[in-house]
Amino acid sequence: MSPIFKIIKFTGHLWKWYVFMSFFVVIVSFLSLLNPLLTKQIVDLIVRQIQGESIQLSAFFLLLALIMVSDIAITVMTVIGQWTGDKLAVRLQTFLSSKFYEHLLGLDIGYFDNEITGKISNKMYRGITSITDFVQSMLNNFLPFFLTAFITIILLARYSLVIALLLTVLFPLYILISHKSSQNWMKFEGEKNQINDLSQGRVFESISGIRVVKAFATQFTELKNFLSARHQMESLTVKQTRQWHLYDFYRRFSLNLILFAIFAYIVYWTYHGRYTIGEMTLLMQLVNQARFPLFAMSFILGQIQQASAGSKDFFSILNTESKIKDLPQAKRLKIANNSKIPMIVFTNVSFQYEKGKPVLHDITFELGVKHKLALVGESGQGKSTMINLLLRYYEPQRGEILVSGQNILQVTQESLHQNIAVVFQEALLFSGTIRENIRYGRPGATNQEIIEVAKAANAHEFVKDLPNEYDSVIGERGVKLSGGQKQRIAIARAMLTNAPIIVLDEATSSLDSKSELLVQQGLDRLLENRTSIIIAHRLSTIANADLILVLNKGTVAQFGTPQQLRADKKGMYAQLVSLQQELLKAPSEERTKRLAKFDLVG
Repeated sequence: MSPIFKIIKFTGHLWKWYVFMSFFVVIVSFLSLLNPLLTKQIVDLIVRQIQGESIQLSAFFLLLALIMVSDIAITVMTVIGQWTGDKLAVRLQTFLSSKFYEHLLGLDIGYFDNEITGKISNKMYRGITSITDFVQSMLNNFLPFFLTAFITIILLARYSLVIALLLTVLFPLYILISHKSSQNWMKFEGEKNQINDLSQGRVFESISGIRVVKAFATQFTELKNFLSARHQMESLTVKQTRQWHLYDFYRRFSLNLILFAIFAYIVYWTYHGRYTIGEMTLLMQLVNQARFPLFAMSFILGQIQQASAGSKDFFSILNTESKIKDLPQAKRLKIANNSKIPMIVFTNVSFQYEKGKPVLHDITFELGVKHKLALVGESGQGKSTMINLLLRYYEPQRGEILVSGQNILQVTQESLHQNIAVVFQEALLFSGTIRENIRYGRPGATNQEIIEVAKAANAHEFVKDLPNEYDSVIGERGVKLSGGQKQRIAIARAMLTNAPIIVLDEATSSLDSKSELLVQQGLDRLLENRTSIIIAHRLSTIANADLILVLNKGTVAQFGTPQQLRADKKGMYAQLVSLQQELLKAPSEERTKRLAKFDLVG
């Protein structure tokens, strides 16, 4: 039950709403007892009339009118209470969604490396739905049911302690059996949720990568995997419901026995004259009224079970702490105007994703203001990891990284990212318009500024040919644009941020020659008067760099200007230049094969 207490505590700031709704619940619970009491009065009057006593007809109409007024009041109070509950539910959904999404966005990149996106979404929506349903049910059903039962038992005790005692015994017995049922249900529900999360995560991936699915004709395989998961859930659900219904039989059977004993007791003592016909009617109505909370227990327990299971993963993610946090005294990063202070400094930086598997070891270098650094090395040598460390997506186990003379551990992550613009190998665009994507990093940018950066990125020409120009919708992940077009939009987006540091992560490696030329022209404009780090995939890019850092097995194999590295005839860079010269006349396949050793293209 601990998740239930977590829900109540987590939503405690809405206590005024809870109190307001509880007011209506209490009124309705008391009003619901008027009907049996007024019915008793009517029955007693009828008996007295039958026995020869003269009863005015107006007395019956008065009691009937009171019953009608009571029922109307219950209807009005119930409608107002449920309407208030609906408003509370939507506020609660907004609160839960914003809290979850805010926390999710604040988690470190490492968390998402180990999670499936669709799985996270499934946990979020299941948690929000189950928590909202539970709070609504608690106020609209749990509270009125139990309050009515409590008041009913107290009223019954006035007429018979035996009846009150039997009902008092029935409630904990019913709850005990239900608790056992709940524990069993939760065990199966947890297994089902695990399977469902993985299955829905895979569905999300398949839909996102529908082109790959169709290209490899794996629709049947994906469907087969989905159905396999569904069949597992079916099997678990059959076992789950079988045991639940068995416990439900025990609940109902105990209810039948005790209620039979109560009704027999009432009839017996009415027969012997202890109770009047009116009192018998009242007692039977009250006992029947006490049955409703018990019959509703299955629904109530179902809601509690769903809330417990659904909110477990929700709170598990909320309780996950980011491994990358701003220090309490962290300040905003300020880029110094002093050109004598290096823009980027790595000092003895070592890093590993997994213990015992080092990726970088003792990386040390300096990069001056407005200088270009090319990172060269085979795949898997740590080039992208260096960028991840610079962006503080991860933190090194040893060493320090300075930006404009400030340790990045001592500045806020937001200010760090605002001063570094990144153009990735795959230009990730969001669904929406071209205008929205370009101004993503600067929501307040003017239309003129957007057009200017689009022109600089060689994007304006193709954008103005689109039906709606900058208001053209590009589809999810920019599927309506070519690779080169997406990359030019990404460059324009980076330009608009006007960050002093630019990172190019193989930004042209996947483009054809024509697209590469247009993109490269945009990149050249982007890099003007800015400090830049380029993960190089093209020899032409390396040649234009001020400095080259060659990585080999996670260490700095070479570092210096292109001229210095060419002078070292035994170094990797000199070998690469020599290899390029040798292969200028070689067939393209042979050239590509041999250059692939260096993860570079001539």
